[in-house]
This record gives sequence, C-alpha cells and structure tokens, in this order.
Amino acid sequence: MSELFTKPTLLLVDDEARITRSLKMLFRGEFDVLTTDSGHEAIEMARQQTISVVISDQRMPIMSGVEVLRGIREVSPNTMRLLLTGYADLAAVIGSVNEGEIFRFLQKPWDAEQIRADVRAAAQVAELSFAAASRQDLQPALPTVKACTGILLLDRDPLAHELVRRATPPSNPLFWARDLDEAMALLDQQDIGVMVADVMDGQASHVGAIKALKQTHPDLVTIVLTQLRDYELLVELINQGQVFRFHPKPGHVGTFTKNMQSALDYHQILQLQPETRKRHAVAKSTKPLLTGLSDRVMGYFRRMGVN
Repeated sequence: MSELFTKPTLLLVDDEARITRSLKMLFRGEFDVLTTDSGHEAIEMARQQTISVVISDQRMPIMSGVEVLRGIREVSPNTMRLLLTGYADLAAVIGSVNEGEIFRFLQKPWDAEQIRADVRAAAQVAELSFAAASRQDLQPALPTVKACTGILLLDRDPLAHELVRRATPPSNPLFWARDLDEAMALLDQQDIGVMVADVMDGQASHVGAIKALKQTHPDLVTIVLTQLRDYELLVELINQGQVFRFHPKPGHVGTFTKNMQSALDYHQILQLQPETRKRHAVAKSTKPLLTGLSDRVMGYFRRMGVN
C-alpha cells in the first residue's frame, strides 16, 4: 500500500475571482488550495489550521495585503508569506518587509514557472519551520542576545552614524565603515550580526553587495537606510537580498531603535535555530552582483563562492 501523502496547504487571498481561479489552476496538483476574498477570514483560517503558504493581493477593500500578511504573521509565524501586486506601490513594498516580513514580493502579470518555483520553495521552508516549532515547544526559552554581537554601519553620513549610535544597546559594539572596502574588512575581523547600510554611496550602489552578503553571511540581518523612491530596486532587495527592514533617512530614532532590537533578536534566532535561515533564501539575481565593486571587494566575494 502506498504511503499516505498530505499536500501542503496554500491560501490565496484576493477579491478578484479570476485571479484566485488562475492561481488555483496553477497549483491544484501540488497543493491543497484554499481561497478567500476576505482578509479577516484569511487570518482566522491561519489561526485555525496549518497554512504552509499564503499569497495575498495587496489592493483589496477593507484590508490591504500588507495588513493581511501582518495578521497572519502574528497568528501563524511559520506560514510563509508572499505579497502579490500589479501596481508600483512603494508603500506596499516597504510595508511588506517591515510589517509582513515576506518571503517574496510577486508582481502581476506573473511568470508561471517562477511563481511555481517561489511557492514550492516557500512550502519546503514552511514544512521545516512547523516541524522545528513542534520540537522547540519542549525546549526552554532562548537566552538573551549575546553582548558581543557587533553592529556594522555602512554609510559615510555622520547623521546616519548618530542615528545608529543612539539606537545601539550599550553592550553591543558599533563599527562604522565609510565604504565597502572598510565594511568587508570589518566583516572579516569582527563578530557582526546586524548591518545597517545605505543603498547608495554617492553614485555607487551597494545593492549588489547587500544581495551577495546574504549568500555569504546567512546569519547577517540587514536594515537598509534609504531615501530612494525606486520601486524596482527595493523589490530586488526584498527578493534577492532578503533585507530585514527598510528605514527612511533620516527617520525617527524611536522607530529605528525598535528595528535595531528586532534585528538583534532575529540574528540570535538565526544562530540558535539554523533551519530558520531557509526562510531567507534569496531568489536568483537577474543581474550580475559583482559589478562596479573594487578589486578587493570582488576578490572577497569570489573567495566566498559568489560569481
């Protein structure tokens, strides 16, 4: 007799029936697919049963997709969350990370093979996460964050340094790199758990380096400081860099302090529960990562296996 196989559950949240019909047809062979046009119902469904993956549209009446995913994160943190939108909505991009902590940001019209690959990857991670959570129910609570965990600022702006300095706990050392060469040297020499980085250094972009660092340093938690209004670039940083938070410059120190503590806490989880690193697996970059970097920085990444 063949072994019983239970399909993972995929929840589709969209107020447009044609969208849920199309996605359901795409996934019905591999997943137990549930659909709803109500954000409140989606959150309740995630509370009542094991949902492996949820895809929510962003623009819906009553609740936005970001609000739906935030609610699902609160009731079922191991459910993998993906946000779908057909609009260049900068607030949704930032909110999907800061509030929903999403795995992927999906855009309409979607590529069928790519969305299948993203959802399959999410389902595999969810299975590991739910299994690990069951084991950890029997274990004691995590210890407090190591005092020696370092924080690295990659930004030549003294105002950014003042912001990060004020948000850094007294027990955590703060290192300041004015450029990528300094940052790579510090990452080589120090125990860095959180990196705060501006996307741009004058005319030079740090985007490729931020994406590459998530591959070489899976425990590194990145907060991006930015004045950018570039929708496509921020989506890249979500899907291919798995940034933890976006924070506008100059930003509010109280909000940034909360983001910093959350990042330190999450770095600890990544260290003590290695399976959670898979929740931040990056999508393959469509652009070369190692362009416009100094020979020293490119050499560093090539030694670490990044092309």
